[in-house]
Amino acid sequence: MNAPKISVIVPVYNAAATLDRCVESVLGQSVPGGLELILVDDGSRDASPALCDGWAARDDRVRVIHQPNGGPSAARNAGLDAARGEYLGFVDADDRLLPGVYTAGLDRMEHEQLDLLVFGLERASGCRETLPELTVSSPAGLAPQLEYLLVDTGLIARPGNKLYRARLIQAEPAVRFDPRLTINEDLLFHLQLLPRCGGIALQAEPGYWVDDLVEQSLSHRGRADLLDAETYTRPAFLAALAAVGLDEAGRQRMLTARRISVYTIQFWLLASRPCGVGVAGAARLLRTILGFGPARRALAARLAADPNRLAAAPLRLCVGLRLALPLAALFRFRHPG
Repeated sequence: MNAPKISVIVPVYNAAATLDRCVESVLGQSVPGGLELILVDDGSRDASPALCDGWAARDDRVRVIHQPNGGPSAARNAGLDAARGEYLGFVDADDRLLPGVYTAGLDRMEHEQLDLLVFGLERASGCRETLPELTVSSPAGLAPQLEYLLVDTGLIARPGNKLYRARLIQAEPAVRFDPRLTINEDLLFHLQLLPRCGGIALQAEPGYWVDDLVEQSLSHRGRADLLDAETYTRPAFLAALAAVGLDEAGRQRMLTARRISVYTIQFWLLASRPCGVGVAGAARLLRTILGFGPARRALAARLAADPNRLAAAPLRLCVGLRLALPLAALFRFRHPG
């Protein structure tokens, strides 16, 4: 059997409600040279395994891998190990491709000799995340856009809004997702990939639809591992910045911007919902957050601008005086779950 032009990898875990929509969006792409769709059932406990097998029985472009639950990284890695295409794409099972994105994308990659194509997003909530229209011959050309791509939006980290030349990922040593991470594994993957790239294009037109309303999205649940993930990925973050030509001052400025973003997000997650760490665990995180001066000043500025000054007053006091334990107790009182 001839190798397909593109392999599309979909990690599937308890996705029965959205899988058909996702699969239809992939198989509906018109790709000269053909595509294969690799559905990786990652130990699903709902009807997903049967749905995957049903698609494989109906369409010979679909291949199914069943494996014990190992998380999104293990599922994507299994798909990468099985992929035969010249190009690669990823789609999450609760998302979908927009019509024609692979047709136009592959044509552009071949004519412009690109290694990586990144396109914008549409979200179920109604907002769009767009990109500047840009083509560069090496990652160094992205330097002026890196803060927007890596810190402000994270668009460079998401697997689904991209097409990759397969050899970029598969050449030894192969790049894979780190299963030890439950967040930022996609960022780490792309930080390792970026220095390998030749031509890269940013496409303003959205090509990927994200269901950001799903119950398990970050916006709907608390988590307390953002600081650990930032620390774990920091060496790769700095190495990627060096590889694209940023000097030491530029790398440190970007690192500070990233840490401010991560630390303040973790602060507001602790403030707004249970994160499963208790008062003592929250206090430990808050000591780290408030001990980083740029993040503390960013939080103080936001609290000073809060129109509900009375409600924000205890937070302003605790942040200003770096009172981690009282803050943690206040957050737990407000959200005891």
